[in-house]
Amino acid sequence: MNSDAKRFDYLGQNKKSFALTALLLGASATAINPVFIRLSELDALASAFHRMAWALPVLWAWFYFQKRITRVAAPQRSTRDRWLLILCGLFFAADLIALHWSIQLTAVANAILFLNAQPIFVVLGAWVFFREQPSRAFLIGGLIALLGAAIMVEQSLNFNKFRLAGDGLGVLAGIFYACFILTASRIRSRTTSAEINLWTVSVACPFLLITALISGHTLVPTNMEGWFLMIGLGVVSQALGQGLIVWSFAHLATSFSSVTLLAAPVAASIFAWIFLGEVISSQQIFGMGMVTIGIYLCNQVTGRKTLPSSYQGETRDRDG
Repeated sequence: MNSDAKRFDYLGQNKKSFALTALLLGASATAINPVFIRLSELDALASAFHRMAWALPVLWAWFYFQKRITRVAAPQRSTRDRWLLILCGLFFAADLIALHWSIQLTAVANAILFLNAQPIFVVLGAWVFFREQPSRAFLIGGLIALLGAAIMVEQSLNFNKFRLAGDGLGVLAGIFYACFILTASRIRSRTTSAEINLWTVSVACPFLLITALISGHTLVPTNMEGWFLMIGLGVVSQALGQGLIVWSFAHLATSFSSVTLLAAPVAASIFAWIFLGEVISSQQIFGMGMVTIGIYLCNQVTGRKTLPSSYQGETRDRDG
């Protein structure tokens, strides 16, 4: 192997290592999201708005910095592409509404795990809308995940109807997140992760503001601690967490990325135990294990087809 080839291989390996680190940091940053929500006195809609609002200036700075570094002029967007970017924001807003209500009603571990079951919903969505038929092994993995989810939901019946509703909202959040990923996959080859993040937050922010105002709940924290919680929610969980996740998808295999994101429910459970005093039962652990195994099997058998031509190699140079 000549020196140029060695240098190329070294840089490639370093970029993959950096992308994996970014993915793990992003998963951990999003996993602390429930702590900010639970400790705040604001309701789910208000906290969802703050998550978008405080992330917006950070993402604008990221987009501007990347544009200056790459010095690539922004391409003219077709009407179809603009609508896809707007849909990304609307789906993500719906995901946040469902997720934040879920976190307030059920166990943190349940809410985050059901959200991260989105790879199953992504493949099912690709089957329905893009005719990408899943294999029998995928269906087996999906069945295992559903059985694990049933075990977790069954425990919620022993608490109250609100916790069961929270589990349902967690599943709904996962479906909306899958819709976001499928929509972003349609434009990912023609734009950067920074622009997708910026469009998503720019569209979701006013939508969530209007929704929160209609709900009649206050948007203003009553003390400095409340403001710091909301700023942390936007900067840490959204700008840093979601930003790193979307960026890393451009540099890692989709199946590997989706499996690695299973670190998020584990991290969320640890954060909930440390900051919220939330204990995980043995039944929850067993159910989480089954869901995790099911998602892992689904990703293994679908490989890079987990997302239809989404965060794949053709955009790597765009993201640096």
